[in-house]
Amino acid sequence: MEPSEVFRDILQAAVQIPEPFSALSEDDKKSARELLALFEHAESQYGVGPHGEVIRALLLSKNGRFEEAVALAEQRYREAPNWKTAVAVANAARRGGDLDRAAAMFAKGAEHDPQDLTCFLEIGDIRLHQARWADALSAYEAALAKEPSHQWALPSAFYCRHQLRIPGNWLASLREVANQESCTCGLEGCLTVIFGGYGTRQGIARAKHLLERMGAEA
Repeated sequence: MEPSEVFRDILQAAVQIPEPFSALSEDDKKSARELLALFEHAESQYGVGPHGEVIRALLLSKNGRFEEAVALAEQRYREAPNWKTAVAVANAARRGGDLDRAAAMFAKGAEHDPQDLTCFLEIGDIRLHQARWADALSAYEAALAKEPSHQWALPSAFYCRHQLRIPGNWLASLREVANQESCTCGLEGCLTVIFGGYGTRQGIARAKHLLERMGAEA
């Protein structure tokens, strides 16, 4: 097996470990420890692999070693400030529960790549989770400025506008997204997997989730 394949397999396995760490079963914690040991062995054998710092930070977080993960990611960002390293810090901070730091670093990521909109989605989701509707809406609207019909940002913005009591029938708009017809040919789903992004299925699921959340909050 090629070294790149070894690191790829470790990364894929790490992503599958549930979060948060506090809710992990003993078996999952054991798997996380074993993956970190396997990663360290691979680096001792092959040298630093592709995206090694990102994988190590992820594995440290999966092992509940959040301070180490954030410190490593921040060091890498200081050495090479760019979109990838900013997002690595943001993700490490979010896994460690520092949501404000995570949002700030996602904002840095957006500065590094003006074409990117995913950082605005992440900021919006963080602020929505915190019930900071105005901040969440600002982030989602920044994403919508780049892609006006974005299937995640649009229902999220409707939800925030409803929460902020902004004039407009935003609840009806949210329900319209939830009731839209998704692509049934399978092509959209395949393209989404290949190129990333969000299709109508994701938009429907997001809208339904927010409607359910609204019911729970009532």
